[in-house]
Parts: sequence; structure tokens; C-alpha cells
Amino acid sequence: MRGVVLSLAMLVLPFVVRASPEDNAELEIGGSRIEVTFSSIPAESMRTLALGWVTSSARAVSAYYGQFPVSQLRIRLRFFDGSGVRGGRTTGWNGPVISIGLGKSSAPSDFREDWVLTHEMVHLAFPSVPERHHWIEEGSATYIEPIARARVGDLTPEKVWGDLVDGIPKGLPQGDDRGLDLTPTWGRTYWGGALFCLLADIEIRKRTENKKGLEHALRAILVAGGTIESDWPLTRALDLGDRATGVPVLRELYDKMKDTPEAVDLVALWKELGVVREHGKTTFADRAPLAAIRMAITRSHSP
Repeated sequence: MRGVVLSLAMLVLPFVVRASPEDNAELEIGGSRIEVTFSSIPAESMRTLALGWVTSSARAVSAYYGQFPVSQLRIRLRFFDGSGVRGGRTTGWNGPVISIGLGKSSAPSDFREDWVLTHEMVHLAFPSVPERHHWIEEGSATYIEPIARARVGDLTPEKVWGDLVDGIPKGLPQGDDRGLDLTPTWGRTYWGGALFCLLADIEIRKRTENKKGLEHALRAILVAGGTIESDWPLTRALDLGDRATGVPVLRELYDKMKDTPEAVDLVALWKELGVVREHGKTTFADRAPLAAIRMAITRSHSP
């Protein structure tokens, strides 16, 4: 567990645990209540690891959004034989709920390396949109999860950018692609959506002289009530985000990518950002044209 208090731009996120008679727990983080239930009573060591994992994930998401996305959340932990984390699912009906599988034999390293719970928590911070826009829901979670964890010091920038270099090509359009709204493949849904978010983040920062980024648009959507509990047209969210940044990047990029297989020169993009990926190792060229933007995106905000 990485501490219990997060200082974020004068925002303090206290951590409180209360046990229930069933040995479940209630966490209070930044004024939000997270109820954690176990499918069976865990050993005390496993309970401690699991609650620390929930807290670390909530800290990362709170750092990115400036607050925890919802005031109340239920997390249902289902134990299975083995180790690691799998099967995460987030819903907003009858209150936000995250259901996730956890191996009974999980070690501290399994929790440190997990990305699934943070990914699921990011889903809380965006409204439910029509099915053809599923790429923005999964793509934003794919993109934001590692960045949020980097900002609280749980991942290195080298890890974040190396994984983006390896993963983003899976989201490029293939021969029969008809744009993000009309090509619901796994690659376009998760990594195509992540590519949209990366391009939007970079372009917002270019047009605002690196004063604002994608998080400012998403925070405005969240503050306006755009959580998983709400159903919005996608254009409502994008327009609101654009008003928050003062530049119409989200709507312009959506209009380009929604029904057209927009080509992206990733080799040139990584060079501009100063990301060098060779033999599985990531290094940075800090004199690259967009190096300052790259650094701002993953800059740590941990206390």
C-alpha cells in the first residue's frame, strides 16, 4: 500500500477503512464512499493487500480527474483459485458497481502490476453513450489508466510510453475500416479509441501552449454530471469538453475519424514526441519538438 493521504493541488484525499460484520469494508476517499465486498471471507493479509490495491487505484484516478468520479461505489471482489486479476466489469445501473476477479494466491507483485481496476474506475468518469461509440468508453480507459498511474508515481514514463508505442498500432485502421463508429473490432475499440485520445491530448496541448490537456476536457464532462450513471449523446460530451479547453479539438477529431479510416504516421509522431523504442527499451529525446508535451502528459503529481 502506497500511503493513505494524497495531496493534489490542495485536494486532500483521506483514506478510512471500516469493517462490517461480514468482514467487508468501507473506504472513504476524498469524500467518496467505496464499499468493498468479498465473495468469501479473506485471510487478513489478503484483505490488507486488496484494500491497498483499491486505494492505490482510486488515488490514481482521483489524481487524473481532480476528484474521485462518483460519490458512492460498490466493488465486488470474486475470489478464484490462482493468482492475479481478471474479469473486470463496470456498470452504472442502480448505482456504480465494479465486479472483478481476484486470485486467492495473489502476491503483492500481482497488485502492483495490475491495470484492470484502474481501467474500470476510469469508466466511472464518462457518460454511457450509444453502442456505436463504445470505442470512446474503452479507448479512454485504455489511454488514461497508465497515465493516471504514472501521475501518482506507480508507473514510470518509460513504461507508459513504451506500452503506447507497442499498443497503439493495434488501433490503426485496416483495409476494410469504415471509421471508429462503424468498425467495432477489438483493436479499433480499445486501441483505436486510445489513439483518438492520444491525438486529442497532443492537439489540445499544442493549441493551448501546453496549458491544457485532455484531462481538462474530461474533468469538465465529469463535473457536468457525465458519469457512468448518465446517458448522453457523444456530441454533447465532446462539445462540453471543447468549451472547457477553449479549442474545438474533440469535435474536429471526431468528425475526421468517426466514419473515415484516418491515416496516422506513428513513426513521425513518436519522433516528434521524442519517444525512442528499441529492442524493448524506451528512452527519450528531450530536444524533440513535442518533448514538453510528452513530459506534461505523464508528469508525476505524487506528494
